[in-house]
Amino acid sequence: MVEHEWSSIYRETIRPLYGYIARRTGGNRELTEDIVQEAYLRALNTWHSKKSPDSPLPWLKFVARNILIDCLRYKKRESKAGCDPDSNPGLQTPRDETRSLDLFLSIASLGGKRAKIIEAFYYEGMSIREIARELAISERAVEGRLTRARLALKTLLPNIAANGGKNE
Repeated sequence: MVEHEWSSIYRETIRPLYGYIARRTGGNRELTEDIVQEAYLRALNTWHSKKSPDSPLPWLKFVARNILIDCLRYKKRESKAGCDPDSNPGLQTPRDETRSLDLFLSIASLGGKRAKIIEAFYYEGMSIREIARELAISERAVEGRLTRARLALKTLLPNIAANGGKNE
């Protein structure tokens, strides 16, 4: 990849990618920056040997979202293994951010279609009509899927609320 091509992609994608991840991290700046940086590093490594995609932003969002999910799952395993973030001030996350991250991880655990609709509606602020157009399905189908996704998510959320933002 040529440097000017990379610079152009970076300029076009940095703000939307940062916003996309920031909404999913509850505004945790350090985590957002780490995730975005890692996504660009992976893009550099991948696109060095292959041609960059015609639409780089969806690729970057997909990769960044997966990095965030992996990161949150790792933190969750570490806290279960005795690495208590509350015992290390450097690892503490404000309670609201922790809840936002737990919520995002719960949404991600719903699976592709359900998670995509919940994220589009709540994180991206898309309307039912916009989601229907993007997914090439009827508005009624979006409403039904959104309702089912909310119900599925509701079964996961009592754990978050009962634990004050900490999963056990």
